[in-house]
Amino acid sequence: PENGVASQGRIDTGGSSFNTAEGGITAPHWVKLERSIAGAFTVSHSANGSSWVPVTNSNPTNIQMSSTVYIGLAVTSHNAGATCEAVFSNVTTTGTVSGQWTNQDIGIAVNDAEPMYVGIADSAGTLGLVEHEDPSVTQIDTWTRWSVDLAEFANQGVNLAGVQKIILGVGNRANSVPGGSGKMYFDDIAVGNPVQAPAVLTNVVFEAEDASVLGSSWRIYDDSSSSSGTHIGSDNGDGDDNDAAPGAEWVAGYNFTADAGVYKIVAQVIAPTGSDDSFWIRIVGATSQTHEDPDQPGTGWVRFNSIEPGDAWHWDEVHSNDHDNELVTWTLAAGEHTLEIAKREDGTLLDALIITDDLALDQATLP
Repeated sequence: PENGVASQGRIDTGGSSFNTAEGGITAPHWVKLERSIAGAFTVSHSANGSSWVPVTNSNPTNIQMSSTVYIGLAVTSHNAGATCEAVFSNVTTTGTVSGQWTNQDIGIAVNDAEPMYVGIADSAGTLGLVEHEDPSVTQIDTWTRWSVDLAEFANQGVNLAGVQKIILGVGNRANSVPGGSGKMYFDDIAVGNPVQAPAVLTNVVFEAEDASVLGSSWRIYDDSSSSSGTHIGSDNGDGDDNDAAPGAEWVAGYNFTADAGVYKIVAQVIAPTGSDDSFWIRIVGATSQTHEDPDQPGTGWVRFNSIEPGDAWHWDEVHSNDHDNELVTWTLAAGEHTLEIAKREDGTLLDALIITDDLALDQATLP
């Protein structure tokens, strides 16, 4: 069916609903619901978030309400046997609005809570097991690094010079019984010396292609040289004015949770030439930051330019070309945040991102 936007409502509680709709729109798309002091509602939509058009045949409708009203965003599959998902962004309200957003999933599959363990077995058959500290680890819904000190296995008699197996399990290995149901994903499993990347153990690490929201214009490439065999980027000739703020189609968003502190970002990149060597980057909702792009005031975008050119993957701290390539830092409150990175110049490639409060982290030590 054709995508469209509709104005729906009802005058009385439990009464019949009215509906006016029009099609022919493409995502992303903006919608606006306005309520006048007299209680009249108007529904409009926009292709760019600034030029608004009323929904066809949707005249202002007066719906009387009490002094306290609730604002919400909802999604339905229109099928009681099927679930669906929608992504909302750039949500704003005007007037006197108070309270925090709350949410409730209805019908969405959620993993049952179960413990998880990792095991290492040596060539003599000695097995060491370490359980994750979170007993509900199966319900974590973001990429999370779990680092285990190899000494915990050595203390159980495992010969780390003769590792034969690595085991991942859910539940109680000593008492294996049928448990819950769900789905889990694992990536980049390895045994190694933590000295190779001492500070990474407490950092937030993202594979570029695992964005919470990946704009429709990004290209995804399969490449055995990238960290997980896949990376994102753009080809020469891909559209977008590199001096303007990026459009939503070129934004990749990564949700993460952080403690209060000051953070920097390190990206694993390839910049083929001096003309293909930049991204836009920001952390939405940061308390403060250094070196915002002077041409994009109030947006938080940083012009991450002058990435060292070459044809091999390398780590580069996010710096500002507008401020003598100085390091950019973000001050964050404790809680949930979103990192956004967007295309600026054609051809620059992105493989992975690290958000860290270790401002002394030396990118040269990263694997």
